[in-house]
Amino acid sequence: MRAYLPLSPSDIALFLSSKSIQVSKLYAPTIKFLTDNVGHDEEEIEYMLSLLAARDAMEMVSSNPKVGTLLALEIESKEIAVEETDSIALTGELVWDRVECLFTCILDEEGDIELTWYATQEIEDQLARIASGNK
Repeated sequence: MRAYLPLSPSDIALFLSSKSIQVSKLYAPTIKFLTDNVGHDEEEIEYMLSLLAARDAMEMVSSNPKVGTLLALEIESKEIAVEETDSIALTGELVWDRVECLFTCILDEEGDIELTWYATQEIEDQLARIASGNK
């Protein structure tokens, strides 16, 4: 199952270096979320969940609440401890091997969120760009 984790760039860098992290909430297509959005296909469901995570990610950056970062991950059902309405909690720590990609998110002038995708091999370079102020 695809899940989305809003994290600050510094927390992503820490996760990358340590290869594991304890998380309390991952946005994911839970049974309740799928039931509430039965008219949407898988791609639309993933997009809606990524936007929920993006909103949380932008709230984490007090210096600029119009930007944020989040990770997309692949989670196995055996790793899920609890399912909420639109999120899951895991049975243990999240490991870096589950990371599929990084998204940066920016709130545009119209109030829409723009997501930009980066492959796993680009994450370290992208975090360095963010840290230097070059988005």
